[in-house]
Amino acid sequence: MFVLDGVYRVSQMEEINLFESGESDRSSSPEQMDYDEGVASIVGFSPTIAKQMGYSPMLVGYLYTYLSILSFLVKPLTGFIVDKFRVKRIMFLAFVLTCGLTAFALNFIQKLPTENAAVLSCNTTTVLDVCSNVGGQLPECDASLSKFLKNNSESITCQLFCQPNKSFRDEICKHWSMDYCIPQYNTDTNNTLEHLNVSLSQIITDQIENNFGFQVKSVQFKENQVLFPKCLKPVSTRCEIDCSNDVIMKLATMTKLEGSILNLHQFWEYFIVMSLFWIGQAITWSLQDPICFDLLGARLEDFGKQRCWGSISWGLFSIFGGALVDYFSDSEIHKNYSPIYYLCLIIVMCDFVVAYKIKITETIGSKNTLSDVFKLLTNVNIVIFFVWIILMGICTSMVWNYLFWYMEDLTQKYHSEQQLWIKTLQGSAIGIQCIGGEMPFLFFSGWIIKRIGHTQCMALGLITFAIRFYLYSIITNPIWILPVEFTNGITFGLCHAVLMEYARIVAPASAVTTVVGFSGALFEGVGISLGGLIGGFFYEKIGGVSTFKLFSGGSFFMGILHVSFIVFSKTNVNGIGTIN
Repeated sequence: MFVLDGVYRVSQMEEINLFESGESDRSSSPEQMDYDEGVASIVGFSPTIAKQMGYSPMLVGYLYTYLSILSFLVKPLTGFIVDKFRVKRIMFLAFVLTCGLTAFALNFIQKLPTENAAVLSCNTTTVLDVCSNVGGQLPECDASLSKFLKNNSESITCQLFCQPNKSFRDEICKHWSMDYCIPQYNTDTNNTLEHLNVSLSQIITDQIENNFGFQVKSVQFKENQVLFPKCLKPVSTRCEIDCSNDVIMKLATMTKLEGSILNLHQFWEYFIVMSLFWIGQAITWSLQDPICFDLLGARLEDFGKQRCWGSISWGLFSIFGGALVDYFSDSEIHKNYSPIYYLCLIIVMCDFVVAYKIKITETIGSKNTLSDVFKLLTNVNIVIFFVWIILMGICTSMVWNYLFWYMEDLTQKYHSEQQLWIKTLQGSAIGIQCIGGEMPFLFFSGWIIKRIGHTQCMALGLITFAIRFYLYSIITNPIWILPVEFTNGITFGLCHAVLMEYARIVAPASAVTTVVGFSGALFEGVGISLGGLIGGFFYEKIGGVSTFKLFSGGSFFMGILHVSFIVFSKTNVNGIGTIN
């Protein structure tokens, strides 16, 4: 997961005056008001929130690709508006407020309509199939949930409400010894089954049909009870179920659609609120870094020291948010996310009050803002910088979108005993990424960049990604992913500081916010979006291990190309003065 930029505050106006007067002997610049801590849990858990609301993984993937593209469009547009019309303060405050209100609104959006579907099949044994890996009339099986049932010793009872099916009805009337089911004695002209009460015993997995189900131990039909019912010829019918076991109900839950999902008001409510939330984040993040640079003045190397507070808050509140969700949830299956919605609203409201007191410097507008930006594209060094941003976005997308997926795959395949605390493990991974990795590298980023240069740091980021992905591919125990996450200090912490500083330095004075916003848009809107699509395609086709090996090789190759450019380039890439 990635760590977003923080909202910077000055607790005392004297601190601003010190920076404006050029007193550079201060060891610390403005304190950071952690907007990050407000949205950390919402952003981190948003895919699982969508899943619990009934959205399929594919639909969630499409949604986040759309949100990345939306961010790509909004960020440079925001920069242009701010540079042109000098409305940085108004937009910043308005969209901080937008983030808090839209995040809280998610708490009131209804889930997609669902049904609990199963197939009752009668042959030599009677089986209730609750999910299938083939797809069709049953929901897809969730292996992580089915493991909860393997050692289940409790008696499971279900009520079944089955569809009309003449062949099934005739067969059970013949072989379940229910005389009143014979047509001439049956007064039910609709030819529908009364609801069945069944008792389930052992788990049955059909390897051929890829179904997961349970043997029916007994069935109660009207006044008759049949033990271990069976039929002479195979028949089946689809039923809606209501079982005493929460895991079975979760496995059997599928979205109930009559036509397209676009016809559901629940989808459009979720789509609009998430779009507004993402726009609010995109604009807030694209403005807060320029605001921080304005407060720092000439001391751009101290940007990382301020930015590291965002990493601390993101890591701590991701873990805290996860603990709140677990504490207030009634079960391990159905999670209650309400606490993090209220937490986000309270923190963002506090941030708004503090941000209102920040002295924000408005950019001097220019009639040539766009032409000044386009001139940058004529410089080969800056073009390579923009390409590097996209490459880092593609690599980062693999971590944000597929690392947790990969950890769960490893758990299911090699260490099923870790399934009960996999969310704690994932939360710990975020904590290490932010606090153990990003924080120290952000704090010392100015010192590191001064000594090895911007472009060397860029190459280091790509090569570190190559090492990181390769280590993922050879790990079989997900707990060993935790020490690997310290590399996030280089791949995101250091490289984020490089991205922001370099964009700020090369930007024309009339288009600083535009260039910084455009750089962020390339990272998220192009890099993250492409990485999600490319990574998802390969993850599905060749699996997690091979995908991470493929990305490791690609990152290493691009890193070597970047080093080659540094060595053989005739122009001084680090000589920013020549670029300006």
